[in-house]
Amino acid sequence: MKRGLGCGPLLLAVLLGLPSATPAYTVEPNLLKLGMSGGDSSAFVRVANPAINPAAVEIVINEFGRDLEGRGVIGQQADDDFIVYPAQMILMPGDEASVQVRWIGEAASNVERAFSLTTREVPIPRKDQEQSETSSEGVRLSVNVLMNYDVRVYVTPRGARPRVTVESVAVRPQSEAAPAQIEVTLANEGTAHHALRDMSLILTPLDPKGAPLRQSSVRLEARDVPGMSAALLAGGRRRLLIPWPVDLPAGPVRAVLAE
Repeated sequence: MKRGLGCGPLLLAVLLGLPSATPAYTVEPNLLKLGMSGGDSSAFVRVANPAINPAAVEIVINEFGRDLEGRGVIGQQADDDFIVYPAQMILMPGDEASVQVRWIGEAASNVERAFSLTTREVPIPRKDQEQSETSSEGVRLSVNVLMNYDVRVYVTPRGARPRVTVESVAVRPQSEAAPAQIEVTLANEGTAHHALRDMSLILTPLDPKGAPLRQSSVRLEARDVPGMSAALLAGGRRRLLIPWPVDLPAGPVRAVLAE
């Protein structure tokens, strides 16, 4: 997953007629799955520089979580739990490097842990920039676009499994501030993350006695539900605010997850 790739500098370069920026380096893969012991506790990230300029890169790793809305939350550094080598490098044009990521933390846990490995590009001063700082002949404008990438790292014990359930369903009637919505809260009571993008949500209206009216059910794919694209971490919860489907009758609703 990429982070910090805002379009501001690129748009500025276009408006000013400057050469468009190209990625200074690339990172693959964007997801690592490690075990807590043995040979599967180590993996490699490939960093390559296809650009025409050198790229200086540093790597840090932090704990990772998600809030109730599914937004990523970067936690404290996890240097004591990993060996990342090399953690700093300078890539000349055409260079490639393999970065080893090895888990050295606790091996007795039965719950998966999530981390974010971030590669950060560090600016390298150029001679023309240094000369422009000391020159009195007008103003020289330079735009540097620095690239950050996030690699999700899951450290998973043997036998860990997700168990995602619908924790609650609430109806939010239409108001002056917002249209009618259905609030669904999911909970992962398992020991590993689950990719919600692979699931669907089935909404079924209920009659006055609470019996399901299955013929009027509506099936929503994850891509059509705001907040359902990000994975639900072990022990995590996710609140989904769903605009009321056109084909769903008004009234109480039951929600069920389906693969």
